[in-house]
Amino acid sequence: MRLFFGLPFDAETCAAVRRVQSRLEECAQRGRFTDPGNFHLTLAFLGEVEEERLKTLGTILRENPIPPIDLLFDRLGQFGGGICYLAPRTCPTLLKGQAALESALRRAGFELEERLYTPHLTLGRKVVFSAGKDLSGSLEPPVPAHSSGAALFHSHRVGGCLRYTRLEPDFRSEPDA
Repeated sequence: MRLFFGLPFDAETCAAVRRVQSRLEECAQRGRFTDPGNFHLTLAFLGEVEEERLKTLGTILRENPIPPIDLLFDRLGQFGGGICYLAPRTCPTLLKGQAALESALRRAGFELEERLYTPHLTLGRKVVFSAGKDLSGSLEPPVPAHSSGAALFHSHRVGGCLRYTRLEPDFRSEPDA
């Protein structure tokens, strides 16, 4: 199972993020844009994990919870490869919670990427903007965001489309609503 820990967002946040994403799409020549049902902020990418380790992941999350949290997305940016994202204003609660979660995962033997954590919400991949249309920088107005707290997600394909399905506390995959 391909898994990651992330922050899901409420419907109001996703609608506001979708409006920002639409502005990006209008300025892009091409790109693959994230399905709004998949909007999240990754806390720790686990990759392929054996189903037998789900119980361990549940324990780690219970012992290192990231409770409901409010963020303010105030910057648009790009990583290499045309990855466009929204970045939140610095949030010490988020950074402290993510670091504790990552540390617990490493102690339990999970191999994680060795790079500085950069909180972001991916809007699109392989995005190429029309000449003079790069929108990176401050976001006006900023997007307030609410998450119910950290969750474990299963990344998989459904009917050829990528889906991030939240795994509930008993870690059984629930069908998409």
